[in-house]
Amino acid sequence: MASKKDAGGKQEFIERLGQITQEAGLTRIAGQIWAALVVSDGPVSAAELVEILRISKGSLCTNVRILELMGIVERRSVPGERQDYFAIQDNPYAALVELQIKRFEKAISVVSEARSSIRGRHASKKLADLELFYSLYRSSSMDLLRAMEAQKK
Repeated sequence: MASKKDAGGKQEFIERLGQITQEAGLTRIAGQIWAALVVSDGPVSAAELVEILRISKGSLCTNVRILELMGIVERRSVPGERQDYFAIQDNPYAALVELQIKRFEKAISVVSEARSSIRGRHASKKLADLELFYSLYRSSSMDLLRAMEAQKK
């Protein structure tokens, strides 16, 4: 059985990751689900997550779907059980970086197209700065992904 200190530490982590995730543009509940799965010892049932986080089943389903699309969470089944179980994907952080790289590539393309069609010295300078920003961010993200892959070996 978990100690009160352990349970309190887990609950605080769940709340704080929820806040951080919300600040990053996702929902607080998505962050809380993510955190609850990080500190779990294995797959967690939908019913357990609803109870731990005190959220509705609909909210759970909506937010799990977001985390699945991001490559963070995977849905699992347990033989003989009718409900879904959830767990953290293997190496979800590489999937997050890969998703970010795709976003940067799309942004670079959009800015590049704008640079070719929008004239004006000030606009051209700001578009060039924006394109450089996305290019550098993409490059550093690719370096991060390579470093993460090297750590796995």
